Amino acid sequence: MARKLAVALSVLSLAGCANLDRPDASNLAAYCTAENGFRLGPQARAYFGVCPKDTESAFLAGLARGRALRPPTPQAFPFYAQMEALEKQLLAAPAEADREPIRARLREVEWWAMEILRNPGSMMN
Repeated sequence: MARKLAVALSVLSLAGCANLDRPDASNLAAYCTAENGFRLGPQARAYFGVCPKDTESAFLAGLARGRALRPPTPQAFPFYAQMEALEKQLLAAPAEADREPIRARLREVEWWAMEILRNPGSMMN
C-alpha cells in the first residue's frame, strides 16, 4: 500500500498541477478535472462545490479515487468523515446563502485534516 501511494503521488507531482490546490476564476477548467481531483484526494483536500455541473461528477469521482490513497492516519478519520458529510450538505444546499456557512465549516475541517497529515503525532493523546 505504501509503495502504491508513493508511486501515485510521484506521478501526480509530475503532472504540473501544483497551482491547482485551490480553485479560482482563472483555473476552474483545469481544477475541475478527474485528474486533479485524484491528485487532491490523498492530500485531505475538501470539495467546496465550485465545479460546473458538466465537470463536477468527473472531479468528484477522481477525488474519491484519490481519497482511497490517503495515508492511514487514525487521528484524521473523524475529520475525513466530517468533511464528506459537509460536502454532501453543500451539494444538497438549495441556495448560495445556505452554502457559505457550510463552506466555512468545511475550510476548518479541511485545515485540521491536513494538519494531522502533516504532523501525525501532533494529535496524540
